[in-house]
Formats: sequence, C-alpha cells, structure tokens
Amino acid sequence: MSATNYVSTWMYVESVQEGGLYPQVGGLTTSQATQNIYWRCVYTFFWSANVFLKKDGLKFLLFTNVARLPVVDGIDLNSALAEFGVELVTLRYTWAPAGTRRPWFNQYFLFDILDYAAGRLGDDDALFVMDNDCLIVGDLAPAFALARRDGAALITVDVSEDEDANGLSRRQAMDVYAEAGGERPASPPDYFGGEFYGVSGAMLKRLLPLAKEVRVKNDALAAAGKAYFSDEAHFFSYLVWRLGLKAPNANHIARRIWTTWKLNNTQTADLDRPVWHLPSEKTYSFADLFARLAAGDNIFSGDPARIRTRLASLMGVGRKSARKFLGHFVRAARRRLRR
Repeated sequence: MSATNYVSTWMYVESVQEGGLYPQVGGLTTSQATQNIYWRCVYTFFWSANVFLKKDGLKFLLFTNVARLPVVDGIDLNSALAEFGVELVTLRYTWAPAGTRRPWFNQYFLFDILDYAAGRLGDDDALFVMDNDCLIVGDLAPAFALARRDGAALITVDVSEDEDANGLSRRQAMDVYAEAGGERPASPPDYFGGEFYGVSGAMLKRLLPLAKEVRVKNDALAAAGKAYFSDEAHFFSYLVWRLGLKAPNANHIARRIWTTWKLNNTQTADLDRPVWHLPSEKTYSFADLFARLAAGDNIFSGDPARIRTRLASLMGVGRKSARKFLGHFVRAARRRLRR
C-alpha cells in the first residue's frame, strides 16, 4: 500500500466555562464574531491547499471539537470544505494541562490530534498540522520527504533566551526539562514553532508514549504552582529533544511572518517558502481574502504562480509595503478609539 500524506489544520471552539484568551484578536473567545475570524482562516487555508498542492496520495483533515461547522458571511463551511475534499475529524479536548493559564488555553488540543493520528497513520505516512492562519503557496512534496527521512519537520521561532514565549522563556525551560526527566540542557533549548508540525507515522509511535509519560509530570508541576510546559510548543520541543531531534530542519519550508506597522520581519526569501504563517493578518488580509473568494473574485484564480504573487501583495509578504503599514496603523487606531 502506498504512503499517504495528510495536510491538516484545526479549530477548537471554547465553551463559556473554559473562557480562554486569544491575545492577537481580542474579544470574547466564546463569541461567534471572534470565532469567525478563525473560521475564515480555516476556509482560506484549505482553499490555498487546493490551489497549490497535487492531490495524488494526499488527504485534507480538519480537526475540531464541533460536529457541525457554522455559516460564515453566507458561506456554509460544511459544504464549502467538502468541495475541497476536507474530512472533518471531531475530537474531544482531553489534553488540557492542569495549570490555570488562560491565554492560548486551547493549544494542547494539538496532542489530541497527534494521539488520534498515531492510531490512524501507518509508519510510512506523514502528517502536517498547521495553524489555520497559514497559507500553502507551494509544493509540499519535499517537506513530506523530509518528515519521513528525519521523523519530524521542525521550524524554530525567533525568540531570545529570556523572552517570554507563552508563559515560559527558553532559559526557564531548562529547569522544566530537568524536572520532567532526563538531563538538564547545557544551554537554552530550541523552541520549535507551534504553527507548523510535521511528523511521520513511525515517529508518532515513538512520540505519543513519551508524551503520555511526560504529561503526568507536567501536570504535577502545574498543580504545584511550579514552572511547567505552559504551551504545546514547549512540550513538543521537549519531546523531540528527548528523542534526539535537537536542530531545526524545516526553516526553509515555513516561517512566522509578521507584517504589522510595528513589527515587520518579512524578507525576500519568504517568497520561496511553500508555507507562510501570517498571525497579524487574521483580522485584516485573511478577512479580505475570504470576502473576495466568497464573492467569486477571479483575481485569485488561474495560474498558481500569478496567484502566489497576488497573495504576497495582499498579505505583505516579501517586501515591506507602505500600503500594508498604513492599513495596519489605521486598524490599530480604530481599535483604540473603540475602547
């Protein structure tokens, strides 16, 4: 049987009781308006995957905790995603850590996804789980080959040793590594980005038993009020460190690209990456792209190379744009005035 490649994203809908925080978008996480920001990204994620990826041996998965997707701006996501060939996988959130941290409360849903995938994937299969505010703009065949060869495809995020990364710095993580078991790192460990995970089926069979073992220790640290792996990226970084995967191998494939007037790190090399993660565009250009696609705007149809060029212009990827700076500045000013 030939191997299968899985491309996926996820959307966890929080209850009133959970009440997590999404610092990037503001607003109540339980409001439909806030959730629709992410649902639009889910749609554009799979739209881009359909434009740029060859379908042979490829499956699209959406992981969520709801059985029925909403209608957003007149688009029924159930039928729209079905037309893209997306399989809906409904999971319960069982991996939430014992701590009381609210920002990005839902991030450990990743491990419910990986737990499910470990039971579905064969050793030769490979899975990519990406944040829904990513766009796929190029061929992922080399990325899947990399994940099979090395067991995982890993990207690092540009955070300094003492910068708070969702409740824990890389330097503080050294102590948690020691508490969780194994030797203490000689230097602050890499922080492998939470927006892009690539794993082989064979690696999942090694990773999940270790994750379940470390989860008990992590929850004990959290319950005792000690430093713990406060987000899934720190937890995942520790697991791959324990498994001997200590260096990034996929920074040429995906990158976290900031495009605001205050923080802008885009570079020409981003145009050559097949995955763009664009967290500051959730309320801006992703909404614009969704609206154009919903209206049948043909500017994003036809030749994929031309579509990629137009997406780069819309999202502000590849060069710093005065138009993009001004747009973000105006939107930030409007938000302040509404407060």
